[in-house]
Amino acid sequence: MKVFLIILAVLAAAVIISAIAAGPQLRDALASLAPDPPTTEVRAEPAAPGKLVETVQAPGGIEPHTDVQVAAEVSARIIELPFREGDEIHQGDIVCKLDDKDLRAALASAKALRDAEQFRLRSDQARLEGLVTNVEFARKELERIQTLYETGDVSQRELDNALESVENLETTIETTHHSISVAESSLAAVVADIDRAQDSLDNTVIVAPMDGVITMLNVEVGEVVTGSGYNPGTVIMTIADLSRMIMNAEVAESDIAKVTVGQKSKIHINAYPEEVFTGTVRQIALQRALTPNGVGYFKTEIEIDLQGRRIYSGLIANTDIEIATHEGLVVPYQAIVVRDVESLPEDARSNPLVDTTKRKVSVVYRIVDDKAVCTPVKPGASDLTHRIVLEGLAEGESIITGPYKVLESIKHDEAVRLEGAEEDGGGGTEAAAEAQDADTPGAGEAEDEAGDDGPLARPAEDAAPPDQPETTPAKPGDATPAQTEADPREDDSDT
Repeated sequence: MKVFLIILAVLAAAVIISAIAAGPQLRDALASLAPDPPTTEVRAEPAAPGKLVETVQAPGGIEPHTDVQVAAEVSARIIELPFREGDEIHQGDIVCKLDDKDLRAALASAKALRDAEQFRLRSDQARLEGLVTNVEFARKELERIQTLYETGDVSQRELDNALESVENLETTIETTHHSISVAESSLAAVVADIDRAQDSLDNTVIVAPMDGVITMLNVEVGEVVTGSGYNPGTVIMTIADLSRMIMNAEVAESDIAKVTVGQKSKIHINAYPEEVFTGTVRQIALQRALTPNGVGYFKTEIEIDLQGRRIYSGLIANTDIEIATHEGLVVPYQAIVVRDVESLPEDARSNPLVDTTKRKVSVVYRIVDDKAVCTPVKPGASDLTHRIVLEGLAEGESIITGPYKVLESIKHDEAVRLEGAEEDGGGGTEAAAEAQDADTPGAGEAEDEAGDDGPLARPAEDAAPPDQPETTPAKPGDATPAQTEADPREDDSDT
């Protein structure tokens, strides 16, 4: 029994001595058997210089630059409509005829009344001439009787009769003058009625006021339209010049100060989803208007460059008015996230871009040694998909761009790897470098066969954002510019 215990103690001592002697190698072996810490799959791309166009978005509708509503000016029945909706017409073309029988009768009646007034006026004028002759004779007779009366040859009665005759004739002359004035006024009124009746008769033939296309026809032959010089008449049709179309955009009052006449714009019309039209701002309203919901906007007229084609009127559209062009480091919009200042790591919190008087700060997550590094940045102008970074980021640095759910929850120093990369202990950094080289503008494209044991590159569909040129991702085992001098897999210090 004692011999057995001695042998057991010797064996135990030998094992302990062997373990102590092989300590470092044993620890490395055990560490290699331990599972790797969990990593988060991300999408990434390098920060690259580029150009970004800042825009103002606004909804609106498409309308002709010029359109007119042709309305009836008299009440009558339609007897002819030579053109139909969609027909092209020219200025002066007859587009509608109305029944003119009643108006012709009214014109004839007015002319007859004019003739009667002319006859009455001439009669009064002739009578006046006779009265003037008579009163001159009566005055001479009064002078003769006055002389005879003074010599005693006639009586007082004869003198009074002669005087009364002169006074009566003078009164009749004055009355005739008034009658002539009334006849002249009546004749002028009748002549005006004739002109009005003639205009009404002329208005039974309606002609096109401009070149264009009939975009709407509201009546048919046989219908009765109404109209007068005092009230709006029945709208017969709408004629529009479809060679020049505009978009009446509703620009929000918060953006209107950035918009000026002459700025270019891109117009997206719902009816033409595969096309993008261009336009130019031509006019901006000076008075704010309100939508039915009470939201303020400014009507902005944008002339569309149709390039000779014809589009429909009344379509719904949206426009991006280009208000400024910026150059700098461009990153996807969602790559810049907002974090609480208190949640930042100590080294990031001491960054001069972090304003400790504020609660929030904009940051991006760079990929450094297969880890996400929280980096404060100063963002600048943006468009719908990308944003300029003014400070805090260097050209070529690889930043995490998605997925969005990952960006919402990712932490500083969190282990990451590119989507599709194998978790083989160190391959993530190499894949990030290869993806960065592939996405960086001007980088050489790998064309060699992929190795069997190399790290996987980022999938091709995630290789480039919408406004950056797509490049072929580096294949596993390909030689990138960074690997030409020293391959990271051959030098552990690079990883």
